[in-house]
Amino acid sequence: MRILVIAAHPDDEVLGVGGTILKHKKNGDEVYICIVTTSYEPEWSKKYKVTKLKEAKKVDNILCVKKRVFCDLPTVKLNTIPHGEFNKIIGEVIEDISPDVIYTHFEGDVNKDHGIIFQAVMVATRPVRKKTKVLCFETPSSTEWNNKAFIPNLYVDITPYIDKKVEAFSQYKSEVKKYSHPRSKKGLKIWANKRGIEICTEYAEAFQIVRSFW
Repeated sequence: MRILVIAAHPDDEVLGVGGTILKHKKNGDEVYICIVTTSYEPEWSKKYKVTKLKEAKKVDNILCVKKRVFCDLPTVKLNTIPHGEFNKIIGEVIEDISPDVIYTHFEGDVNKDHGIIFQAVMVATRPVRKKTKVLCFETPSSTEWNNKAFIPNLYVDITPYIDKKVEAFSQYKSEVKKYSHPRSKKGLKIWANKRGIEICTEYAEAFQIVRSFW
C-alpha cells in the first residue's frame, strides 16, 4: 500500500502519525509525507528554515520515509491563498503519489491551517476521482485546545514503536517543550498511553476514519 501523510508543519507528521508510520513500514507499505507550509522572513530566520529541513531528513531516516514533498506555502497564511488554487496544489500532490490511504489533520483543530488542509484533502479525494481512504489524526496542543471534540473510531497499537516515535520527534529540537506541555517527550508518551488504555494496550495512536471503501 501507498500511505500519504499530509501535514501543515514539520513535526505534525510525527506527533500525529509517527508510530503508525513505523507500523506501516513494518507491514511493507510505502510512506510519503507532504509538508504544506514553510517559515518565512522576518517572522522566522533563514537559519531556522534550513535547520528544519536538516531535522526533517533525520526524521525520515528514523521513520524510513520513502519521499517527503514540500509545498512551501506560507505558514499561518493559508487563508490568504484562493481556495481553488490551494485545492489544486493539494490535488496535484495526491495525484502524483496516488496513495491508498491518506492521513491528515482534524478539521476542528485550533490551528486554522489544519482545517484548511483538511478541506482541501476532502475536495481532492472526492470518490468520483479515486477511492482513497482518508483518516484524521490528532495534533497535541492543537486538537485538544479547541472546543471541537475529536472522537476516535480507529486505534493503532504502537507499543513496539513508541520510543522510536519520541526519538523522531526529538529531532525537531525547537519543537520539544518542557513537561507538562503536551509536546514534551514525557507528554507524548502519556498521550499515547491514554489512547492505549482506551483499547487495553500500553500505547496507541487514535484516528477518525472520514472516508473508507470496501
